Amino acid sequence: MSIPPLAALRAFEAVARHLSFTRAAQDLGMTQAAVSYQIRLLEERLGTPLFLRRPREISLTETGALFARPTIDAFDLLREAFAEPSADTVSTLSISTVPTLAGAWLSPRIGKFQLQNPNLAVRLETGDDIVDFAREDITVAIRTGQGNWPGLDVHYLMPIEYTPMLSPALAAKLPLNEPADLLKLPLLDRSDPFWAVWMREVGVDFHDGDDRPGLTLSTDLH
Repeated sequence: MSIPPLAALRAFEAVARHLSFTRAAQDLGMTQAAVSYQIRLLEERLGTPLFLRRPREISLTETGALFARPTIDAFDLLREAFAEPSADTVSTLSISTVPTLAGAWLSPRIGKFQLQNPNLAVRLETGDDIVDFAREDITVAIRTGQGNWPGLDVHYLMPIEYTPMLSPALAAKLPLNEPADLLKLPLLDRSDPFWAVWMREVGVDFHDGDDRPGLTLSTDLH
């Protein structure tokens, strides 16, 4: 068997070492979806699953465990080989950003940035909470909001536009004549703060904690 692509082996080594797709993605500066894609390619190439995926955890299959130890050892040797010469010259830029911006805007630009800054390693983490810079190893965080975060040095990055959306087929079936009519529908993730912001801007009384039906979405991935 020929050696699988390095990108797939790199993703497998990180997931096997952390036993977490999320932490592996953070370690590699990739999105969780990109790591999952590389693992799927490797599993298809080998013709067998490498991980057992459970709701809150993953574990190695028998085949995965067979490949994991030598793969981790090989990458440890590579890390040792390249760590010493660059220890004094490479710094790390740790970026925390919301998942949507990480996948759709930031990740495609990191490669070019690193080519322009070869002595600066970039580590990307995703999350929605306000970062505690005193406790967390984060250099810069990107969040949506009004910028009123006391004690932080805040810089405006870009505007965002958001609006409720629904399928044309559903819109054709329902009498939606004014913004308040949206409250008759199940809303995706009523706890999303932008629902309240948008409703307030159009003059609709909106409470995200009521008992109307809806679906809560989460970005917690393993």
